[in-house]
Amino acid sequence: MFLRGRQQQGFTIVELLIVVVVIAILAAITVVAYNGIQNRANNTRVMSDIRQALTLIEAYNAEKGSYPSTGGLSQVYTDSNCHLTVDSDGYQGAQWIPDILSPLPQNPGLQKAGRGSFGGCYAYASDGVSYILSAWNAKRGGWSSNDSMYRRLGWRESNFFSANTYNCNHTNIGGSATGTYVETSDYYKYSYTISNITSCNETPPVGA
Repeated sequence: MFLRGRQQQGFTIVELLIVVVVIAILAAITVVAYNGIQNRANNTRVMSDIRQALTLIEAYNAEKGSYPSTGGLSQVYTDSNCHLTVDSDGYQGAQWIPDILSPLPQNPGLQKAGRGSFGGCYAYASDGVSYILSAWNAKRGGWSSNDSMYRRLGWRESNFFSANTYNCNHTNIGGSATGTYVETSDYYKYSYTISNITSCNETPPVGA
């Protein structure tokens, strides 16, 4: 009789709460791990796309003796998935590197990649001699500055993409506009960039 009564009592409130807490912790761990996998997959694809585009412009340069020109470093071309409004002398479309006949990669179109709520863009600008090739603000998760595609040069902030211009290690873009470095405001660390420009002093600000 005693055993039968004990079996019919079921779980106590405390036991149920413990089970709920354990399930919540496991769910949180799963979400974090899944997001990390997604971020790494996105970043691997983005880096691969930019390297593919680099191969195409280097082949063009080897054949023509100059890089595909957009008309200047402040005339920025962006891919078809870039949701930002390009400047009036720029271009947005599938052939975001001019005069390249091969199909060009298009960014994954993740609007909340990178800094804040602004999405990433594949972007290119060149005067025929110097070029900047970038997955601008397209890096997801973390802000490592140890990879080979971290450069402190690029364009204006993503919310000012419609009035673009080339900038070298600019404070407004680099997270130190207020005098104190803020990593989450550093567009350079949210981007993968390749450029043959060597005249820019890319020394990071204190704290970067």
